[in-house]
Amino acid sequence: MCYNTEPDYILSAEMIDIWLCQLSHQQEKENDFFAQLCDEEMRRAKRFKFAIHRSRFIASHGFTRTVLSHYLKTEPALINYRKGKQGKPYLVNINRSDVSHLQFNLSHTEDIAILVITQGAEIGVDIECNERKTDWQWIVQRFFTESEQKCLFALPEDQQKAAFFELWTRKEAYMKVLGTGLSLAPTEFSLTVPPEKPALIKHHSTTYPALEQVEFKTLKMPESFNHYCASLAVATTISKCRFYQFS
Repeated sequence: MCYNTEPDYILSAEMIDIWLCQLSHQQEKENDFFAQLCDEEMRRAKRFKFAIHRSRFIASHGFTRTVLSHYLKTEPALINYRKGKQGKPYLVNINRSDVSHLQFNLSHTEDIAILVITQGAEIGVDIECNERKTDWQWIVQRFFTESEQKCLFALPEDQQKAAFFELWTRKEAYMKVLGTGLSLAPTEFSLTVPPEKPALIKHHSTTYPALEQVEFKTLKMPESFNHYCASLAVATTISKCRFYQFS
């Protein structure tokens, strides 16, 4: 997968831009990034106990504001968000009609952040480090549906952990495209299990209705980030994705 560094910042219909950022490479920009944050983001940054977590938060949100500023043709500090009921951020007070329906979503883990941007459709993304230490078998039994558990544990043992992380990114991306966060229990919908192509099998929540349309895409990582996996969910047809690496 080739991630470019020279975007044109113009989105046509059904086009999705995907941005990767290595957070540790943004250290020299930390003061500038912090100055771009809104008051709430500044307060959140100051609450981190450990410097590395604070730096990653500042870098991921500064990266997001910097990239969005090019699409919106405004200063990063002037970008305004409003959060939905479950905390999903949306852009507000956009003065240009050609980007008035711009949608975005951010995810970050360890040293990598991923930002996805499109026009006019709800979108969600999640990224995970598949080398992260976690009791993944317990998570599968606690948060995956019976059909997902059956399919995952039917895989060869040496493939199960990687499949778990990829399936978890699919489930997180789906919850984010719906805008529900974890208020929609991960057991209230079933998805295909890797190596199957990502797709929704069943949505059986009585609280949150399913979308009329949702498409998924497994996002390939550059070779240097091959210990990460990411998934995209979007409430429209995925016709074209462009991949960029922030520098």
